[in-house]
Amino acid sequence: MVQEESVTTLLPSISVVVPNLNQGQFLEEALLSIINQSDLDIRIAVMDAGSTDNSLAIIKKYEQHISFWRSHPDNGQAAAINEGVQKLPPSDYVCWLNADDTYLASGLTKMAEYLELNKHCSVVYTQAYITDSTNQIVNEYPTIDFSISNLSNYCIICQPATLIRSNAWGNVNGIDASLHMCMDYDLWWRLLRQGKIGYLHEFTASSRDHEGTKTRNNKERHYIEAFKLLKKHIGYVPWSWCMSMVIETKIINRDLTSKIRIRLRAAYEYLRNKL
Repeated sequence: MVQEESVTTLLPSISVVVPNLNQGQFLEEALLSIINQSDLDIRIAVMDAGSTDNSLAIIKKYEQHISFWRSHPDNGQAAAINEGVQKLPPSDYVCWLNADDTYLASGLTKMAEYLELNKHCSVVYTQAYITDSTNQIVNEYPTIDFSISNLSNYCIICQPATLIRSNAWGNVNGIDASLHMCMDYDLWWRLLRQGKIGYLHEFTASSRDHEGTKTRNNKERHYIEAFKLLKKHIGYVPWSWCMSMVIETKIINRDLTSKIRIRLRAAYEYLRNKL
């Protein structure tokens, strides 16, 4: 009787970087959501920027699942993510999960399966939830099908619900470490030159909205950085972004051109009378 030869199947490998600074109240949920993904070879790097809360205790609790971690002041979130990718062994795919966000069950697995089947895509994004400080779902993130027009006009991609092909990441040299608010938005534009951006109609992750988020506490800075990136990548700032800035910040920034300030002020006065 001839014995059948065993077949070894290599699992897709993923480098997951977790940047963290004093997010100990959320960090354990984030780490568990990575560790509990199935059918993947996952390498985790936790890049702690010198937390003074319980973050280090949590990191040490799950140290057996973490390939690399360190804790000291660094040059910001973007630089920490790039560093984390470099510290991990080469992988098929790359992503990062902020310490206050989470993956859904099999979320990473679904994204990896999509990229395994769609070799022409440099990155995939999916549907995602918005959760509160207790990780309860409060809304759906407004993702829509990909097009250059949609990417130009709206934040259609929820960063936690993304997975990037490693060679594409390497070709664009990762994240631009000079950016602090819109590093992911800039990355999508640069990855678009490496291959198509795929959209998977499934929920794979949750983005947590709470009082301590950078975006909530730095809205004006977020828009100014986004405007600069839009001018860099498409040559102008779409009106939809200007309207969003008026609605969210209620601020007309003095650094904008006079023409834009006048248009924004007119839109603001209109909306103030209508809302």
